[in-house]
Amino acid sequence: MAQKISFLNIKGGVGKTSLLVNMGACLAYMGRRVLIVDFDAQSNASIWLMRLDRWNVLNKTPEKFLLNIFNDPSSKLSSCIQKSPIRDTDGDQVLPRLDLAPASFTLMDLEHEVHQIPGKTFYERFYEALLEVEDNYDFILFDCPPNFFYTTQCALFSSDHVLVPSNPDALSIIGFHLLVDKLAKFRSDTAERRDAAGAPKPEIIGIALNAVKPGTKIHVPLERFNAQIDRFKTQSKVSAKTHIYPDLVRHSVTVGRAVMLGIPTVLMSKQDASINLAEDYIKLTKHLLEQLGDPEPKTEDDES
Repeated sequence: MAQKISFLNIKGGVGKTSLLVNMGACLAYMGRRVLIVDFDAQSNASIWLMRLDRWNVLNKTPEKFLLNIFNDPSSKLSSCIQKSPIRDTDGDQVLPRLDLAPASFTLMDLEHEVHQIPGKTFYERFYEALLEVEDNYDFILFDCPPNFFYTTQCALFSSDHVLVPSNPDALSIIGFHLLVDKLAKFRSDTAERRDAAGAPKPEIIGIALNAVKPGTKIHVPLERFNAQIDRFKTQSKVSAKTHIYPDLVRHSVTVGRAVMLGIPTVLMSKQDASINLAEDYIKLTKHLLEQLGDPEPKTEDDES
């Protein structure tokens, strides 16, 4: 059964999508089968992985996007999954273990334009749709918008874990407090429905410091973050395993170039990308695997 992880922070601008895309790519390169589900109507992960030209072409067939699952109750999630969307300049697959369930801007219509089925929430409908494909993957990663609206609820209802991309600043600490409270309320409000559906109980697995600029003084923010985590643990609002990941991801302008090329930063050639940045993502991914009891990642070389 797949490990399902929501990448979520109520504070925007923390580099959430770049963290998800690159950790997903690392997991796939390490031999895991990965599905990225883009639940953010901005569609940044989808446009990044497909490139704008292919994403625009796909827009001519709305049934190929996530919103169709909610517009058409008879549709299947498998019908919108794009297999191995990362391609080189010749159109060949670059990372065959990584798939994408893409979003378009119309995903925002879920809030007001799409009708609910009486007696069944959007998140229950998505959870049922996910069951069809879940066994095809080792990891399913959800790119969530910075809110607790319907798409985020769909991701959380299906998730085992929540990974919080963050920056070492005061606003991120406030955002984390809000996230913890919102998540606790969501778990409480959906408890009966989760039990009935057999859905997991999402727990915050960790905080990943992302896009940290050189010279940033992180000592004081880290102390405040850790104090907040300890307080939440005593209140049973987070689990005992919640912690700040020991390795941070440094800020780099190469992320923007990676988006233009349509490949994760970790797959860029050494002359184009920061080797240190790739190592940051790899360390985070290995830490995640160790935390989940899967400590020995395979590489492409191991299988050749």
